[in-house]
Amino acid sequence: LIAGRKQVLRLEDFEETLTAKQRRYYHGFVLTEIAKQATVDGKKYSMPVWKEYLRATYLGDKVVTEVNPMTGVETKRTVRVSTEDLKVKGYNLLIEQVTAFAVTALNVIYDKNFDEWLVENDH
Repeated sequence: LIAGRKQVLRLEDFEETLTAKQRRYYHGFVLTEIAKQATVDGKKYSMPVWKEYLRATYLGDKVVTEVNPMTGVETKRTVRVSTEDLKVKGYNLLIEQVTAFAVTALNVIYDKNFDEWLVENDH
């Protein structure tokens, strides 16, 4: 600035970086291990099946009110809550809840925590 050059200040959402890592950990390790290890009544299910079941169980749905701009009529509808809507704390809570469920109800064994997994998979 003193030399007369223009400067640009760029702000980045700190949570987004961690949330992206949490997302990779959740999908790449937590859910993948459930799909590999868990059996229910002798059946195994794919990671996407577990992902949707656990999303519905722990995040559920929300009611959204919309207004029709042509008629002015308000309607309500149910919308699924996505993991994409979560911030760092919300993602952390989801990971904790799902991991606890997997360990206690499904007998899944996790051999790494987030930090260990991140060291091996952060590239």
